Amino acid sequence: MTYSATSIQCANNGKDRALGKYWEKCFCDMAADYGFALTALQIGRTESATWHTKTGKAWSTHVLPDITVWTCPGQHHEIKHKNPNRYGSFGLEVYRFDALMAFAQVTEQDVLYTVHNHDLSGGREARGNALAHWLTIEIRALDRKWAFVSKSGTSYINGRTVPGVPQYYWPAEMWQPLEQYWTTLAQPMFNGR
Repeated sequence: MTYSATSIQCANNGKDRALGKYWEKCFCDMAADYGFALTALQIGRTESATWHTKTGKAWSTHVLPDITVWTCPGQHHEIKHKNPNRYGSFGLEVYRFDALMAFAQVTEQDVLYTVHNHDLSGGREARGNALAHWLTIEIRALDRKWAFVSKSGTSYINGRTVPGVPQYYWPAEMWQPLEQYWTTLAQPMFNGR
């Protein structure tokens, strides 16, 4: 199913990147307070952190998720600061989804699409952070066949605003609270609580 969605994202690359960095740091603070050992893979980089595969002599390069939690059993989070669109859905660029899905298949670890829902914290520019505002879903649960597809999205690719980037959208109610995931599926052995 295809529909058109108007996007207000990508209006100011520098401002949007700074906002994303802020929320990635907030996620890291929460994860560390929860007792996890982690690495923020994208913060402070001018180019995205990548992983590579080789078929014959041809190399393929894929962008890594934003944050890796090393504490067993391992978690890899793609972090976004957004709210559901007017259809009640969260979206992700097709190329990004494909890279995350491939990484999940190779690592056989949880690769999660984790959203700070700014509707819960006072709006896009609000800076209040609470674990209750974070939602997550394992990328393998986001099956392409159940996704809505839009080709009207705008995205940053290699630091440039690119219109017409295909995006998948799924109902926001598919996401679970991050705290529920951390408590029931991936509780660290040494969390200091």
